[in-house]
Amino acid sequence: MKIIYSIFLSIAFSLIANVIAAQQQKIKLTINNQTELTATMVDNSSVDALLELIENSPLTIAMSDYGNMEKVGPIGTTLPRNDESITTGPGDLILYQGSALVIYYKPNTWSFTRLGKIDNVTQTELQNILGTGDVTVTLELDDSATAVDEVPQNQFQIYPNPVDDWLQVSGSFQSLSIVDISGQEVMRSVNDRVNVSGLKSGLYFLKIEVNNKETPIRKFIKK
Repeated sequence: MKIIYSIFLSIAFSLIANVIAAQQQKIKLTINNQTELTATMVDNSSVDALLELIENSPLTIAMSDYGNMEKVGPIGTTLPRNDESITTGPGDLILYQGSALVIYYKPNTWSFTRLGKIDNVTQTELQNILGTGDVTVTLELDDSATAVDEVPQNQFQIYPNPVDDWLQVSGSFQSLSIVDISGQEVMRSVNDRVNVSGLKSGLYFLKIEVNNKETPIRKFIKK
């Protein structure tokens, strides 16, 4: 039974870690060589191919306005498609027919591939940034996102594990968050000693923020 439970924990940790890592994958968009935005990408083969495309050098796309709801432009190659019926919102990044990038600033419903969403921008702000005419958008990997892996995991220790009431975290950090097995954040703290007595028994994951970047995930069991 212990072996089966250990295997279950290992698989669960791997799945949640992959989900959270995918949620944190970001790119940088530069509009007309002036305004820089970041976007959080989804997890699919289309995004994987796009990230590979811009891994070594930025990609600049000439985009035009269409339908008073989007900017669209050719990527210059064809990426894998993961089409589904989607109702877009402001800031959504879409792959259209495998070969065009679309930035939506107003809603639209159609079958296409979701790539990600621009962070922390309202519809009005995005429309002002994109303007009413043609724009150039340069895509590149976001250095601040990839820098997460530069913080070594062994810089931090958590104990006791399993834990009853108080979880101790060693090392210097800005904040930490606790995520349940469904990927939902259930607690956030700036202290190195956290009262987890209110959590249900089960497997949890700890993310630690250092220099405005989150370290790799650590797991623990709440008794």
